[in-house]
Amino acid sequence: MNVMIKYRGIGYTEIFPKNSYQLSDLADKFRGEFPLTVKIDNLFALDYVNNEFQIESYAELEKLNLFVRRVDEMDEEDEAKMFALMTKHPKADVSELLDMTYGLESVKAYSYEGDDGLTEFALCNEWLPVFEDCPYDILAYLDEGKVAEEVIRERNGTVYGGFYVETNGYKRPDRVIELPKPESGFFRLLLAPDRENRAPDRNNAEWLTLPCSRTDLEDMERRLGCTLSKMICTNAQTALPMIHPFILQKSDISELNELALKLSDLQRSDIVKLKAVMEFSGVSSVYKTSRLIDCLSEYEFDPLSVDASVFGKVYLFNNLPVGFDTEVFAEADMEEFGRSILSAKGGGMSSYGAVSGRGQSLFTSIAKEFDEEETEEIEDDESENESEELGACLT
Repeated sequence: MNVMIKYRGIGYTEIFPKNSYQLSDLADKFRGEFPLTVKIDNLFALDYVNNEFQIESYAELEKLNLFVRRVDEMDEEDEAKMFALMTKHPKADVSELLDMTYGLESVKAYSYEGDDGLTEFALCNEWLPVFEDCPYDILAYLDEGKVAEEVIRERNGTVYGGFYVETNGYKRPDRVIELPKPESGFFRLLLAPDRENRAPDRNNAEWLTLPCSRTDLEDMERRLGCTLSKMICTNAQTALPMIHPFILQKSDISELNELALKLSDLQRSDIVKLKAVMEFSGVSSVYKTSRLIDCLSEYEFDPLSVDASVFGKVYLFNNLPVGFDTEVFAEADMEEFGRSILSAKGGGMSSYGAVSGRGQSLFTSIAKEFDEEETEEIEDDESENESEELGACLT
């Protein structure tokens, strides 16, 4: 499902549900800042229920993700029940909605085959006492549309799809809902043994999380009854979205494990910086990512610059004279200016913030850098002249 997210006044569209790596990456793109305003698009076929929420924390983002997953997996009857509950409780927050998905058994749903079917069912079950003493012959002349409308009104019911739903008996589940635990490591591979002719035995496939020890790999080989070289990766998940799962499926497991070990030595802030530089530089291979980690310190990264306009303002604040009234730039759109400065420094914007070129600084003055380069050239020229003069004297 598409979920529209508003962050700092900017709209984004994301596909939910996500695996834990993808959800963590989304939080990195939003700098871990809350609240976020989210709206689920086309949650139901009849999309007039309230589906816009405030997400106040990462835990609530996890609940939203689990809620979308559970709705996505519902059959038609449970979907009708959920629609009815959301219609009756329009101000429910994400936590309450997630609870509802676990309490659908307390909601009654009946097969709905039009107004005539609902009218007949209501009369047979004596839902409308006003008709109890009416002769049977008279009932045949009732306006079934109006009777059905009265049934729905009197019993506070809802019609959705092929079901008539009553929510009066809903009970909030008496249970603590446990959110899925975040995945450890950086890569997950679903490995299946190759029985013959590169045909994976999917029924015996297992997930392998990297990094792992040699002992873990040997244990997996024993369980699956074949060596790693004979295993086929049928699915993959990654904490680095620039490395596509398909690339992981075709990669050597030992190389992936070495990269995962390198990643485990980085701080969380460096992981985000790595993703930013990978995105900006177009790095998407296992080998290049490993090489990039070795020189990551040569790049500068500013996660607070959510766009080039913000970067441009911060750049000016760092380079204008002390006492300059920076309020004059408060409402200015400095998108083009910011991109020009970043380009001059060999850098650019990523989803995670501003990135410098290799060996460049984000916020030092370009004019100062130019002067330093010019000075170095002059000094080099003077040094060459001095050497020539000294050589002439010696000859």
